[in-house]
Amino acid sequence: MSISSDIEALHIDASEAPEVLKTFSRDTSIFERKPTIVAYPKNADEVASLVRFVHAEHEKGRLLSIAPRAAGTDMTGGPLTDSIVLSFTKYMNKVIEVGSEHVAAEPGIYYRDLEKQTLAKSGALIPSYPASREICALGGMIGNNSGGELTLRYGKTSQYVESLDVVLADGSKAVFKALSQSELAQKESLQTLEGSIYRGVHDLVLNNQTLID
Repeated sequence: MSISSDIEALHIDASEAPEVLKTFSRDTSIFERKPTIVAYPKNADEVASLVRFVHAEHEKGRLLSIAPRAAGTDMTGGPLTDSIVLSFTKYMNKVIEVGSEHVAAEPGIYYRDLEKQTLAKSGALIPSYPASREICALGGMIGNNSGGELTLRYGKTSQYVESLDVVLADGSKAVFKALSQSELAQKESLQTLEGSIYRGVHDLVLNNQTLID
């Protein structure tokens, strides 16, 4: 089966149109890599489904990979691949909730649209305020830990991320956020990829504490 047939079987919107592949072969860097196909997930379940498929195929020796992409304003070639681009701006671009001091949103929402809603409802914005704010999207801001003209005063994007709903490399879902010692111990006891990640990161910190300090 072709990769397009495989993704179609997962009921995920995708495109192999030459003009689409050309657009997604570039970000704002000097690099260029033409993807095989561009997939547009509508929700986290579709993301997980595609990741599980790619993971299973990779285990069989099939050379597939995924490059997640928000607005493509990265200047390092990060969202480029010759395999599958996972593009979030088409469907996963919603603000879920705006509180007095927080906002929950999907990775494909453009910063300019997010800013309008947060300012209107709470008078707040994400202070990292990237230079590409008129064209960048939230997922890329978080993935790149973006900064901008207010960074020296307020810090980068990572300082304003309270939690992340993620899909791990095996297609399982997890929520990453600050944990207490007891919560960390509970996470480390999990015999899953999530548990392995917590154990591995904790070991890295403990074994390199002097260097980190």
